Amino acid sequence: MTEKGKKRFMSIRTRLFLQVGFVILIAIAFILVLNNFLLPDIYTRNEKRAMREVYRIIDGISPEDELYSHKINNYERANSLSIDIYQSDGTPLYYGTDELFSHGGKTTFSDYDDDKNGSHFEILTNETTKSQYLVYFAPLSFGGEIEIYSMKDNIDANANTAILITSATSVAALLLAVLFIFFYTRKFTKPLIKMSEVTARMSEMDFSQKCEVEGNDEISMLSESINNMSDSLDETLKDLSEKNIQLEADIEKEKTLDKIRKDFISNVSHELKTPISIIRGYSEGAQMMLDTGNNDSAKEYCNIIVDETEKMNALVLQLLELSMYESGSVTVNAERIDLRTLVEDYAQDNSFKMNDNGITFVNEIQDGIYGMGDPIKIEMVINNYISNAISHADGEKLIRVTSEDVGDCYRITVYNTGEHIRDEDIDSIWISFYRADKSRSRKEGRFGLGLSIVSAIQKLHGCDYGVYNTDGGVSFWFDIKKGE
Repeated sequence: MTEKGKKRFMSIRTRLFLQVGFVILIAIAFILVLNNFLLPDIYTRNEKRAMREVYRIIDGISPEDELYSHKINNYERANSLSIDIYQSDGTPLYYGTDELFSHGGKTTFSDYDDDKNGSHFEILTNETTKSQYLVYFAPLSFGGEIEIYSMKDNIDANANTAILITSATSVAALLLAVLFIFFYTRKFTKPLIKMSEVTARMSEMDFSQKCEVEGNDEISMLSESINNMSDSLDETLKDLSEKNIQLEADIEKEKTLDKIRKDFISNVSHELKTPISIIRGYSEGAQMMLDTGNNDSAKEYCNIIVDETEKMNALVLQLLELSMYESGSVTVNAERIDLRTLVEDYAQDNSFKMNDNGITFVNEIQDGIYGMGDPIKIEMVINNYISNAISHADGEKLIRVTSEDVGDCYRITVYNTGEHIRDEDIDSIWISFYRADKSRSRKEGRFGLGLSIVSAIQKLHGCDYGVYNTDGGVSFWFDIKKGE
């Protein structure tokens, strides 16, 4: 695993909460630090500005004014100051209401700040009481001097109070901001976390989950795109799955067809090999008979050769006929067919064969049942079905032909008593040369092509066909369109 993969997982919600909270914490800490350093100086500057303003007003009052002392006293009280005014010779003209240094003790000054008009600020400290005062010394227009005192401790106390208030409000603002960030990050990251869950499920080929689309911003657009991609991938995978199933079916079908081709070649070879061997053997025998003058035996051998040749010819003709049907090159000459008469004609033509085998034949097709199809080919279907029934009739040896109205078609069914067809053979009996009994008996002149021809003819007509086992026997059926 890479170094990156070893890192502990942290959700985007936690990461965003911590990052935004840290930025706000740094901002509030910066404000608090600035307040601690700047507020005392700001309050001092504001106090100096106020003292200058009081000086400017007092400098505009004439000492001859009867209310001079009263006015100055009002300014003292209004601004929480103590003012001393001296004449040019140093004689006190007005003494402040607070005797700031009346108790004596050592006094020191610091932070001398000279002003441009000859005035200056100092900070005086009473070493006995440890009280500090901001003092403004300035000359007056009439030649005297003014000293304005403001208690430095009060200024610092106001600054500290402001710092305390600012700190408290900053902490409260931080707590409110953290609470806001918590809910905001939850709301902001909820769709992102949902996207992560949905895409994780998509990686596991689960497309059932969908992102919630709210609003009209980029996140909503991304959610909608993920949903569209999920639907598209789901449809694509389903399509690929269906095509894969179809491909597997096609491969299996191809294997089946390949097996059928091999079996077909094997069966044709077998069917031709036997008569060819017989013909060759009897030809050699006939030649020997002729050489010895045994003409009667030679004639018998020739009859056998002719019989085998006819069988080979019948096989070739059936193969050619089946090939034409399956190639689609044969056209259907549809005509109105009397189905009962067609069955009855075949029964009469083969009555001796059925009587010799003890078969009871019943034609239950009613009069007036007409189908629409190629008469020659439909006759071939009926002949193959009944011929097959004669070959397999057993037990009661009953063959019954019936008709049924199934909508647009009549369903003709040929039933014979006898053994059932095994389930594994039901779908295979329509394959060329396939025999359910597995015997390759040629005594009846059958090659296993009859049902293949039936299948091809029915496909040419676009009608269904089939077989099923029933009580005491087997039923073969085919549909034919109704005649007008």
